[in-house]
Amino acid sequence: MDWLTADRAAELGSGVLLTIVITVATSLVALPLGIVVGTIRATVTGPLRALATGYVEVFRNVPALIQIIFWAFAFPNIFSSSARQQLFFDNAVVDALKVITGLPIPYYLLAACFGLVLNTSGHLAELFRSGVASIPTQRVDGARTLGANRRQTFVSVLLPDGLRAAFPAISTRLIHNMKNTALVSFASIPDLFHQSQSAIEETFRASEFLALAALVYLALSSGMTGLLRVADRALHRGQPSLTTGDGPDRPSVLSGLGSFRPASLGES
Repeated sequence: MDWLTADRAAELGSGVLLTIVITVATSLVALPLGIVVGTIRATVTGPLRALATGYVEVFRNVPALIQIIFWAFAFPNIFSSSARQQLFFDNAVVDALKVITGLPIPYYLLAACFGLVLNTSGHLAELFRSGVASIPTQRVDGARTLGANRRQTFVSVLLPDGLRAAFPAISTRLIHNMKNTALVSFASIPDLFHQSQSAIEETFRASEFLALAALVYLALSSGMTGLLRVADRALHRGQPSLTTGDGPDRPSVLSGLGSFRPASLGES
């Protein structure tokens, strides 16, 4: 394999590492953010719910690539040249990030991650809202009967049950987020796809490097799938099955999106 020299292998390896770092960082931020926004949509009424709905509709439906390019290249141009230089490219934080990341312009990495977080959290918010909406009313009524207040009901019922119900779809979305990291290459971030493109430009061996990149993304997806399955089993460990029962009338966690009205938690 004369096309895969030691130097190119090292560059591809650094791209794989950066892809993993971006995946982990954006997933760890997008998941709790999506849960917060989804909770607001499911349990709050009024202007706050309208804001959460607008957040989901905008950042879920605008393609991730457009968001990445906007935050990386268009958003800084809103400011004057001196303010733009000071805010995004020449300050103590940027200098520290240059040392940590080794990137000449680390703002582009932050902007790309920000775009991925917004897009992924918009999807996760809707998935979590659907999980909460599928919780049987009896679960909430039981918590209220035992004297649980609004916060306790959320912590003990809505959050764990909603997360368990939505976790298969959430897992799929997080894996999709990993694949979306290839889009950061359009912001000149040296991830796996960007490094593969650079190698192709140098060697004209597109078939080999694209096949190698595809295999690496497949391996990363398989690894994430395994880890998320472990997390799914941990979420359900010790929990009774709510999707099967003795009769057709037994309520299920997935019994229907209209079976629960979380906004009623605020009623006395």
